[in-house]
Amino acid sequence: MRATSMLVLRERDIVPLLPMRDAIHAVERALRAQADGMARMPLRVGVPAHAGILAAMPGSLIAGGGALGAKLVTVFEGNAERQIPTHQGVVMLFDPGTGTPIALLDARYLTEVRTAAVSAVATRLLANPQAHVAAILGTGVQARSHALAMREVMALDDLRIWGRSIERAEEAAAWAREQGLPARAVAEVDVAIRGAQVVNTVTSAKASIFDDAAVGPGAHVNAVGSSTPVAREVPGTLVGRARLFVDSREGAMNESGDILLAITDGALTAHPELTLLGDVLTQRAHGRRSPEEITLFDSLGIAIEDVACAALVADRARDQGVGTEIEFP
Repeated sequence: MRATSMLVLRERDIVPLLPMRDAIHAVERALRAQADGMARMPLRVGVPAHAGILAAMPGSLIAGGGALGAKLVTVFEGNAERQIPTHQGVVMLFDPGTGTPIALLDARYLTEVRTAAVSAVATRLLANPQAHVAAILGTGVQARSHALAMREVMALDDLRIWGRSIERAEEAAAWAREQGLPARAVAEVDVAIRGAQVVNTVTSAKASIFDDAAVGPGAHVNAVGSSTPVAREVPGTLVGRARLFVDSREGAMNESGDILLAITDGALTAHPELTLLGDVLTQRAHGRRSPEEITLFDSLGIAIEDVACAALVADRARDQGVGTEIEFP
């Protein structure tokens, strides 16, 4: 048998190889491939554990030389109290021509950055071009990554951060200011939202966290935190009056509590119009249609986004001699 090796990349290897701007380009290419029929992935498969869940997310990109891989990720919300990341996992890459395992990457940072990168793509496509005020609801790692992502696609002059703990909101805002962002903590969620042209919800809430009336005409919302059918962050009435965009129609209709619970409430029809972000990128569908329209991107996170970012990192690591090569099998 021919000797082969597999590249192992830890988080400290990955971070310098995947800045936010490059992650945005990588997920945009993946979403374009999806719209062009050049990507394949099933719904994620989840297995409940005692205190969390293990999910498997395989995906294949045919375009641009191809990439094949799968992410295994655990979500244990109680880890936040233990000072352990709530999301942990690995991405495994395979040679798309032979099926040979070629790389194993830590998935925590990959997940963090690709999630915010997709929100950046949605914001660039759907927010009003003159938008300069953003709100972030949440204070965890996604709050920080979304702050960096919004900077890439908006001319920010006011970034408001809200959390259930004002102390944690102050910490997140202080960190953002250290990155050169005009951030401030806000004690009341509706005050944070009112007047914001872009709203990012990145919490672990199980029920809606703000009043629909706080979202004004022309706003764009990135709904990120909820990825199960029984949890929501966004009021059903807002989902019902917004124009809806997704990264996977099938995923949204099976996994998005924001959408499914709005249907249950009667705020949304049983077969809502869900526009793929990739279709907007490839001009198969319109993005924002008027300055007053409210747009909402319901972000679930899909396998091809992870595979695209992981493949980019693995290629760069090999070019730069980063990581550890192990003999395998």
